[in-house]
Amino acid sequence: MLKIITDSAANLSAEEAKEIGAEVLPYPVIFGNETLLDGADISVEGFYERLASDPNHPHTSQINVAEFEEVFSRPENSCPLFVVLLSSALSGTADCARLAAKNLGRDDIYVYDSLGATIMEKTLVYAAAARRDMAAEELAAALDDIRSRMELYAIVDTLEYLYKGGRLKKSTATLGKILRIKPILTVSREGKVEMCGKAIGTTLAVRNVAKRVENADPEFPVSFLYSASDTLCRKLVAETAKTGACTENAINEAVNLCPVIGVHVGPGAAGVCFVRKK
Repeated sequence: MLKIITDSAANLSAEEAKEIGAEVLPYPVIFGNETLLDGADISVEGFYERLASDPNHPHTSQINVAEFEEVFSRPENSCPLFVVLLSSALSGTADCARLAAKNLGRDDIYVYDSLGATIMEKTLVYAAAARRDMAAEELAAALDDIRSRMELYAIVDTLEYLYKGGRLKKSTATLGKILRIKPILTVSREGKVEMCGKAIGTTLAVRNVAKRVENADPEFPVSFLYSASDTLCRKLVAETAKTGACTENAINEAVNLCPVIGVHVGPGAAGVCFVRKK
């Protein structure tokens, strides 16, 4: 039976990871000269508190080859491993994991590129855990089908953090603030975070995103996320519930966006992830 390993970009709580028997490797979160491990040295809530107060804009670093070699060499990980990781378009972590497995001569370690992040990755981790009795190649094929139909859309409260992260020019960020533009982000088929639309004001942005969920496959849960504050997320859940794709109770399962992505979108974002019908 396969053991599932993932990274902290999957937004799994310690309780959730224990429940499904998955091991979570933390990403480094760096403020100035201080490096903190996500989930170990700093919580998601602590990250957003510091994001608001620290003059140093944070960044994150990939989990390196040596760290994977250490994890893969532990006695409890001598069994076949299935490793679900953050999109290779956003981080070199998956490449590091593959190199570590090669260095150790382990051909029983399957590294799976989620081509996603946060609740996209989490959905795949849960799917992998439910199918851990499959052969690794068979499991990867099952995840490929889910991954090909998975979509994520998020409303960003401000363009400022995209500018700080080097993804927008300052003039664009300033113009967006003046015009009350709410950017709508998605994760592309290649696993990149991209802008897929924009709306003037929160109400139109929420309607735009909620309408996209109408084609959700009822076999999979419609999941929501927010960053720091769930105020906007509550509006998105309520609007999506009108389509029948979820109930307003879905807000109780919403997750606070992990630091790896939170660095770029900042506080006040809200999003939804779902799997399309075939």
